[in-house]
Amino acid sequence: MGRISATKDSKESRKEKSGRNRLSNNSLKNNAHFNWDDYLKESGEVPAPLHCFRQPRIPPSNEFKINMKLEAQDPRNVTSICIATVVGITGARLRLRLDGSDNKNDFWRLVDSSDIQPIGTCEKNSGMLQPPLGFRMNASSWPMFLLRTLNGAEMAPASIFKKEPPSPQHNHFKVGMKLEAVDRKNPHLICPATISEVKGEDIFITFDGWRGAFDYWCKYDSSDIFPVGWCSLTGDSLQPPGNRGKSLH
Repeated sequence: MGRISATKDSKESRKEKSGRNRLSNNSLKNNAHFNWDDYLKESGEVPAPLHCFRQPRIPPSNEFKINMKLEAQDPRNVTSICIATVVGITGARLRLRLDGSDNKNDFWRLVDSSDIQPIGTCEKNSGMLQPPLGFRMNASSWPMFLLRTLNGAEMAPASIFKKEPPSPQHNHFKVGMKLEAVDRKNPHLICPATISEVKGEDIFITFDGWRGAFDYWCKYDSSDIFPVGWCSLTGDSLQPPGNRGKSLH
């Protein structure tokens, strides 16, 4: 982030909020045109049972607010714990930006992810907060940058962090089961998807109606996959299936 004025922060915050409002409006339109019950009847396929997923039956509540600070694992350097700011909110997920980084490296986490913790957790565990990979200033300026970043900031209270749910003991997914999945190339999107292959603890996710470029392998307990109906419970925007041959971009 570097030294950003309060005015610029305010403009960016308004931009995030307006973007989130547009996303909510799109959600209403998209979900109005897509019905899982009708879609499953037409396809003759079945949704993956709830016990297949790490996510709980009832999604966690999201009480975070834009501009709140927290500690987060750097996704590009998982041994580092950094300061992060909430720059976007949708459903049970947070869009996070590591302080000292830029908006090209934003990432999403569920509110019950173990990758995020209240400010002070690292120190309690005898650790040290680190600058993010690609810190935009001189490394020697990190201590002063950290002080300025936290001075007067709104810290996310410990009470709004949720405990990460346990993983299912076994992989119960089967080929052909339907689910909702994060598009990892456009991680703000959640789309209807299908289990196309199962290998041990790994499953292959394909997005209904889209080219194979968006498909991916993941662990069966991934936090990027959700049971059918998840978005309707969280208020997330569920994208309708694409028309084969088109692009999400």
